[in-house]
Amino acid sequence: MKRMLSLLLAALTAAALCLSGLAAGLDSFQKVRDYTPGQFTDVPADSWCAANVQTVYEYGIMLGKTDTLFGADGSLTLAQTIVLACRIHSTYYQDGAEFPVSEPWYQSYVDYALKEKLIPGAYSGYDKAVSRASFAQILGAALPDEALGEISSIEDGSIPDVPADANYAAAVYRLYRAGVLTGNDRKGTFTPFQPITRGAAAAIVGRMLVPGQRIAITLVQAPFEPVPVTKLANLKSLRKKTTDAEFRQAYDAAVELVTPLGKLSREEQLYGIAVALRDMVESGQVAYSMSAAHYNDPYGYFVAGVSSCAGCTRATGLCLNILGIPYEHVNENQYAHQWCRVKMPDGSYWICDAYGLYVGPEPAPYQHPYF
Repeated sequence: MKRMLSLLLAALTAAALCLSGLAAGLDSFQKVRDYTPGQFTDVPADSWCAANVQTVYEYGIMLGKTDTLFGADGSLTLAQTIVLACRIHSTYYQDGAEFPVSEPWYQSYVDYALKEKLIPGAYSGYDKAVSRASFAQILGAALPDEALGEISSIEDGSIPDVPADANYAAAVYRLYRAGVLTGNDRKGTFTPFQPITRGAAAAIVGRMLVPGQRIAITLVQAPFEPVPVTKLANLKSLRKKTTDAEFRQAYDAAVELVTPLGKLSREEQLYGIAVALRDMVESGQVAYSMSAAHYNDPYGYFVAGVSSCAGCTRATGLCLNILGIPYEHVNENQYAHQWCRVKMPDGSYWICDAYGLYVGPEPAPYQHPYF
């Protein structure tokens, strides 16, 4: 009898554990109030975000600004964004978290967000409007990967205004691939630094919570658009004494070289330029010279096939400028080794030097590791 009771208790315990396991996840989100289509005058039944607004309202995640106004075009603050992420995370994991009254009002949510790693650290300006990039980072952290399965194949670098090396890129790409974010146009433009609207926030949250609302997309890739000759950041230095026709030939050759690099990260672009230019030397297309005509300008490197380190630096610089990357010409017009100094997205500086066989962080300001 005791053995039978033990087995029965074990079975009941296992069943309870299974039921509790089933309780967690997206099924944890349940309706807590009713929604009447059109109850918010600014979200008519045929509005693009109507279904999403209904979801977040019924699930108690977002309320209206008033009983009849959702405020779809209004903004959200950083504090409100953190509150949304905490509600979603706590409900998904059924962790029983409580958010007591605090001073300021959002502090208990910030404490929970820090504890659960929904935010990387404390912020300043919790009452400021939150950007679309920050919203994606914070909200995306509320759910695990298994809740945001990939339904769209979005290649790194394919969202036109989200650089692959941006600190928010991983979060944004994850939500695009899950069908939560769809972009503002067929190219997938995200506008990361624009304030997010409450309507857009409802759409994101609704799709996160209800997989049936997610949208699979295929991005239409915009062709690479080189910076025009007249808008090159270092044009005066690059031209030296070339004629318009000569500089145009060099420009066209450089455009051909950098076009495959247009959608890559800054680091990959620098490596790609240096490797391609160095290959021209190794393959015999460019010979070293400090006396031939055009030895110190891009025409010499790309067309005449002669170059000194000064010419290589300007050829590198032309490639960088075409990609929209400004640079400093280190030791310009001096009898010393020369290279391009490039500011990276994180504020550090890299060297791009095909002749000097180095691409990477400078060891100290304006210092080359080999010269």
